[in-house]
Amino acid sequence: RGMGRCGAMTSAAGQPTPDTHPHLMKSGELTPGFSADEYRRRRRALAERLPANSVAVLAAAPAVYLPSTIIPYPAYRQDADFAYLTGVLQPGVVMMLERRPDGDDVYTLFVPPISARDAVWNGPRIGTDAAVRFFGADATHGLSIMSDVVAAAVRRASAVFADEGRDGGALNLAPATAPLTTTGKLHGCGPPQALRPLIHALRWRKSPAEMQALRESVDADIQGFHSAMQSSVPGALEYAVCADHEHRCKVLGASRLAYPSVVGSGPGALVVHYAAMDRVLRPGELLLMDAGCERRGYASDVTRTWPVGPGGFTPAQAEVYEAVLEAHASCLKAVALGVSLQDLHVLSVEVLSNCLVNLGVRDAKRLYMRYYPHSVGHWLGMDTHDTPTVPTSTPIAPGCVFTIEPGLYLPTDDLDVPKHLRGIGVRIEDDVAVMPGTGEVEVLSRALPTSVAGIESLVQDLRAGNAHV
Repeated sequence: RGMGRCGAMTSAAGQPTPDTHPHLMKSGELTPGFSADEYRRRRRALAERLPANSVAVLAAAPAVYLPSTIIPYPAYRQDADFAYLTGVLQPGVVMMLERRPDGDDVYTLFVPPISARDAVWNGPRIGTDAAVRFFGADATHGLSIMSDVVAAAVRRASAVFADEGRDGGALNLAPATAPLTTTGKLHGCGPPQALRPLIHALRWRKSPAEMQALRESVDADIQGFHSAMQSSVPGALEYAVCADHEHRCKVLGASRLAYPSVVGSGPGALVVHYAAMDRVLRPGELLLMDAGCERRGYASDVTRTWPVGPGGFTPAQAEVYEAVLEAHASCLKAVALGVSLQDLHVLSVEVLSNCLVNLGVRDAKRLYMRYYPHSVGHWLGMDTHDTPTVPTSTPIAPGCVFTIEPGLYLPTDDLDVPKHLRGIGVRIEDDVAVMPGTGEVEVLSRALPTSVAGIESLVQDLRAGNAHV
């Protein structure tokens, strides 16, 4: 299982290794920034959450192909739970984790057959040798005998864990879940129990290495925002601004965007998940940009709203912006151990409702969801909306990372909104971490200003070439 034995075979691992990509990885790392020991600790932590004499099975996400072709979409994305436990960033692999009656855990990888033809088209893939010697499996088998091996493990077990309807991995897992279900029933185990909540409970609290990966993802995202702010001048196209952000993030090591970016100017800022990005930026309008990148397997998610023209915010735009900023600041100040995201959302509703009243919006406290239709935040990590089985009512704990993103969207045709405020949309979003061990709160995206003066100054300096991009 030692990393030192990998030298002669790392090229057959099917993904970067310290030998093949020393510019990305250090000795002892299984994926960039993460040691083989960290992956072993994760699997051991999961095993300790399983009852004695149990079996858990989890599949890689399947490859996705362009319609009517055998061309895979670029930058294959692994299922986050599978990546978290195995470090395998390839399709077609299944893992089994057994917790034996004596408390020992056995980690098995099932790998697809080596195909010379597939290697020509798609490059090398993991084999049984790499599964053991590089990825640290205790045992490995081909997919062709997986059903028999899993069925034998289930016959020895008193409980089985798998997610049969799991997004992405359901097709790959089907050959493994058949013996889990049929053999389990025959031997008194019953149907598989949910595995995902057990893994999410682990992923919810990040390690120091994960915190560093998140910090670096946010830093790349911020640089992408700088590029977008610099290019978002009157006459520019929304999708070109989006491309500038994406280009900068990828130059800084991001493998992909964390989610489809929202780059909405003028009325586009009123649409929470605005996707068209086909408008020309106009002076006097605001540009709302919600964008993140995925770097080394961890996502960032930041939103800023800034004026397109050189004159800064108009008085009406500044009024709405300051209202959202007040809610944003109130929520950041309230972040503490024991407080939940649900608590923070209630606070954001209270602040924004009061601000809407002060802005002159009629019946604002009753109709606030018309102007603030989303939650104040979500967990953040390997996925943008991370660990969804962890309720937002869960008290914040050391190792948690989440977003704070209040917003106001005042429709152009809403007669309950003062006329001078109609058509203004603002959202401000930061990524917030509670440090493992200390419980210290850190705003990971704090380097990107949020105040009216700070935003105006940064945009002006970037366009004048006086700030680093």
